[in-house]
Formats: sequence, structure tokens, C-alpha cells
Amino acid sequence: MEPKAEKWFALKVFYNKIGPIKEEAETAGWPTFIPVRVEEEYTADGLKYVEKQLIRSLLFIHCTPEWLIAFKHRHFSDLMFYADLETGKPAPIPDKEMKSFMILTSGNRKVEYLGETLADFRRGEHVRVTGGIYKGAEGWIKRVKQDRKFLVAVTGVAVVAVSYIHPEYLEKIETE
Repeated sequence: MEPKAEKWFALKVFYNKIGPIKEEAETAGWPTFIPVRVEEEYTADGLKYVEKQLIRSLLFIHCTPEWLIAFKHRHFSDLMFYADLETGKPAPIPDKEMKSFMILTSGNRKVEYLGETLADFRRGEHVRVTGGIYKGAEGWIKRVKQDRKFLVAVTGVAVVAVSYIHPEYLEKIETE
């Protein structure tokens, strides 16, 4: 018998229970990820940079689909997983997409959330970042609101963008 394949899955967590849900998954031995961004806040002490959740209620878990389905049954009203529309089963996120998404949204970066689907944006140049803080990420260079941005998508879940990256650090990816 083959071992069960662990994949990344996206969850929408309700009722402000993302902390306890995340903790329970990690206690069970499954890695989790919450996308964050850095925001400027002005306080009496001056300017501070604060890490905040990028997309409210979104949690990623690296687990098996069977465990996720059982977990969902235990927390029926507290969460939902992003599902494959044909099967109704949890929709796995390709490792390449998740890696790029995590590079951009792991903190200390100004990231912009653009919605759930890449189709809303004109198709751009498919590239890989070869240097700098985003090294290894794959995405698209696109014009958004008259500004060139580097966009990364987790299909059907989220599209995020960062300021334009210098061409010196970009390598074009040939698409079929």
C-alpha cells in the first residue's frame, strides 16, 4: 500500500477561530501557514511596522486529504476547505504555486492582495525571480492600476502582488 501523499490545502476559518484551528493542526503534526503583510502604523511613539494577516480567515495546512476531511467533520461550522468543483474533495495546491506564494507572503514585505483569481488581470510575462528577497518565486509581470507588479497566484484562492522587480533579477519562463 502506498503512503498517503501530503499536500497543501487552503481553508476558510470562521468566527475568528484561526488561532485555535492552526494550533490543533500543528499539535497533530501538520505544518500550517498564514499569509501576512507589513503595514505602517503611526502611534504616539512614532512610525511602527506591524505584521498583519493578509487575507482574513485564510489558513493553509500541509496534510493528507483524508485527515483534512476528518478535521472538517470535527469543526463542521468553524471552517471550510477549498474544494475541487467536480469531486467536492479538498483541492490540493501545487507545490510550485505554494512555494512562490509563501516567498511573497511570509512577512517583512509590503504585499497587496488582489482577489481570488488571476483571470481578472491581463495575461503578462511569466517569469522566475533569480535574486534578491523573492528569489525562487515564479509569477507574472503585469500592469495593475498603471503600475508594473510581480504577481503570484494560488489558483482559485488568492492573487498577491509586490512592486516591480528589476529585470536583472528576472528570468523568462517559456510557457507551452
